[in-house]
Amino acid sequence: LFNLPEDVQVFCNRGTSGFDGSVSTAVGAAYASELPTILITGDLSLFYDSNGLWNAHIPKTFKIIVINNSGGGIFRILPGEKDTEVFDTFFETKHQLTAIDLARMYKFKYRAVTSENELEASLQLFYEDADGPAMLEIITPDQVNDLVLLEYFKYIK
Repeated sequence: LFNLPEDVQVFCNRGTSGFDGSVSTAVGAAYASELPTILITGDLSLFYDSNGLWNAHIPKTFKIIVINNSGGGIFRILPGEKDTEVFDTFFETKHQLTAIDLARMYKFKYRAVTSENELEASLQLFYEDADGPAMLEIITPDQVNDLVLLEYFKYIK
């Protein structure tokens, strides 16, 4: 989906429903490889497997980018009724949580951004910080994520 430098390694963990064990797998890969590792994940995926951060072996070079759209917005691209309480509760799993308390509990440096300008200003510092694990939470509007994703798929086609 993205053009990357040839020296960047990408590993993906699809899981049963897209996120089973992704945090645990990323932590294990970072520990075993001893390479700087960035987990890019969604809010539900992070919350679902957050106990993967509950260990004493997280490298200082491990970083997490959390895309928080207040639920499983990816499900909005699937066919079917979307504007129902059943969809909101059981498919999208809407919430108003952030990852700040997880970051604090597991001693990750934390920063949240809500705009493209904030993101651009924060990314370089996020990548360069080597004092310990860090988490960057990108908070996005829940009602447009599916439209942006579908437009991106059209663009790369």
